[in-house]
Amino acid sequence: MKNLCRYVVGLFVLLTVVSCSKNKAKVICPPVPLILPVQAIKFQLVDKTSGKDLFFSQNPPYALTDIKIVFRNSTGQLDSISPPLKEDLPTGSHFVYVVSNPMRPDTCYIKIKSLKTDTLISIFATTTTPCSTTSYLDKVQINKNAPVAYATGNVIVIKK
Repeated sequence: MKNLCRYVVGLFVLLTVVSCSKNKAKVICPPVPLILPVQAIKFQLVDKTSGKDLFFSQNPPYALTDIKIVFRNSTGQLDSISPPLKEDLPTGSHFVYVVSNPMRPDTCYIKIKSLKTDTLISIFATTTTPCSTTSYLDKVQINKNAPVAYATGNVIVIKK
């Protein structure tokens, strides 16, 4: 009877060790924020020879009414913003384009009065953790140039 009790206790300990070693550590996720982060591209339009800002310099050659951004909205229809959002910082002003669908590459067209239309493609990457999947703006391609790495706060300079 003593041997049977030792056998049962030993079996119980062995099963406990084996079952505990197979359990993976559980991840505790923080609450999901109610506000989704907005993905936006900041850009500035400058003269290619002088470097002068075309919209926010002293006596600019173009007015805010001379620029329009054309894009596809969430329903796939062409839509436009004129003028785009403007952000004023101590270092200067620039335009901001909010990307409508940050889960796939997004294309918009920047039209300025009589100048050639620019194509701006935003390329996103995703980060996956046990708690979430987040997309972020990774690169921006202007016209047919190579994509440029983008970090939050960057201002893309487009030379015209």
